[in-house]
Amino acid sequence: MGIDERGEAGMVSIVCDPAAPPCWSSGDHVYPELPARYYLALERRLGVRLPAAQPFAPLLAARPDRFSALVEQLRVDGWFSGLTIAAITATSWPQRKDYSVDRFTEVAHLVAERQRVRVQLLIVGGQHSDGMSVVSSSGSSRVSVLHLGGVPADDLVDLFPRCSLVIGNDTGLTHLAALARMPDGSGPPVVGLYARHSHSKWRTGWPHHHAVATGFSDRMHQGDLCPVRDVIGEAAGADLSVITPGLVARSCADLLMEGSR
Repeated sequence: MGIDERGEAGMVSIVCDPAAPPCWSSGDHVYPELPARYYLALERRLGVRLPAAQPFAPLLAARPDRFSALVEQLRVDGWFSGLTIAAITATSWPQRKDYSVDRFTEVAHLVAERQRVRVQLLIVGGQHSDGMSVVSSSGSSRVSVLHLGGVPADDLVDLFPRCSLVIGNDTGLTHLAALARMPDGSGPPVVGLYARHSHSKWRTGWPHHHAVATGFSDRMHQGDLCPVRDVIGEAAGADLSVITPGLVARSCADLLMEGSR
């Protein structure tokens, strides 16, 4: 019977509090990622077994032969022709989560040096009150930089899968990048940077979604803790400055090498 027939008796209230769901386990497997937490919490709330296929997060397929206007223009201008890195700077909490344009640019230079190739760097910013903006930045002999701001999510679903690699802070657009793939499931590795929150809890569960995290973030992971939910104050080492561009570049270069094999 549908909800229309059953009325309020057919409805279940679900509160999506990202800090609340604990790590669920089944047999000898633990599910720490946020999509699994929501899914298995819903299963327990309903009191029924749901299909237990993982990963629990769905993928968003980019259009294979119809580009968005932005992606088409970038493609015509020569982007995506070589090693293209998208770096996500958008965040709702810049004081804690902004890795900064300068650091991402340094990562690109280090990757270019390590890989001995030219790198195209797309800086993906947040929403702008005056809409989308595309601002060209002066590049060097090794790295070209383009700043993109206020890009709609639909365009980003087309853009991210066509990059060679995506790096981002712990924010929604990084999660979106991990879910955006080509129709055949291919796409770039996605690296999230985690300072205070658990690196496992805030991933999608897909094997191409990686993390570079501080020791504090790993302690949150090990203890299934949340600094907000569990009222954990300031702590040494719980800052993105601990994650150096050199460390990020080495991780990214390793992932790129794995993908080229």
